[in-house]
Parts: sequence; structure tokens; C-alpha cells
Amino acid sequence: MLLVNVPVPTSFQQLKIVNGVTHATFCSACQAFNLLENDQHWNICIYDACNMSHPNQIRTLSAIILTACSPSSPIELWEKYKSHMAEDILHRIRSENSNLNMDFTVEIYNEALIMIEDLCLQIAKKVLDQLGMSSPNRSASASFDIKLHREQN
Repeated sequence: MLLVNVPVPTSFQQLKIVNGVTHATFCSACQAFNLLENDQHWNICIYDACNMSHPNQIRTLSAIILTACSPSSPIELWEKYKSHMAEDILHRIRSENSNLNMDFTVEIYNEALIMIEDLCLQIAKKVLDQLGMSSPNRSASASFDIKLHREQN
């Protein structure tokens, strides 16, 4: 793609120069030329869902995007919207502990990832690491439940 869009390239290094900026990789040069699809439409889609949907629906949407649309940076989408996807889990744990000051934890995010991975398994029979993300720690989820139970008693 770069060979077609860079006028009279004389070296491979020249292919990485876009508008006077030298890019580290051919991929980033292609993105600068807008030759590659990016995740902006998935970003907008999840952003809109965050404004009007329940966290469970946002997780379902994310699983559909992961399994059917192959986003180029799924981890970035997760990092950007993970609090929205785990909001109901945080609310449940706050209620169970009678602690309204509790904030998001790694365990809460892990539980949300487990739910997303379960959806991906139902939809496409794929775990998150097959879809460009890290798999959740399922054993940590069990120990989190035990720790939470101890705090309640």
C-alpha cells in the first residue's frame, strides 16, 4: 500500500515518512496515510453504549465487537471503557459490603473480563487471548469471592 501512495520512493526508509514525520514502522506509516482501518468506529460505538446502556449490555457489545469485528487494538478499547463495563459489579460489591466508598479493583475488572470471555466463548468459541487480549485470571476470581465473604463476616 505504501508503494502506491509514496511518490517515487528511493528507499524503504522513505516509505516510513508521511508529511515530514518518520514513523517507526510501516504499519504506523500506513495508519498516518489512513490506509488501515482503525478502531475509531468501535470506540464511538462503545462510547455511545456507555451513555445509554447497562454494563451487561456494554460487555455483550464488546464481546460481539471482539469476536465479529477484529478490532486492531482491543486492549485499548478495554482500558478506555473497563469502568463502564464493570460498574454493576462495583455496585453489587458495595451493596454486599455496605461500603459505598469502595472503588474499582483489579479483581472487579477481572470479573468483568471473565464475563466478557464467557460471552466470547458462547459466540465464537474463543478465549480472550485468541482475540488480542489477555485472558482473565479465573482462579483469582474464586479467591476474590472467598476474600469478600470473609470481609462480610
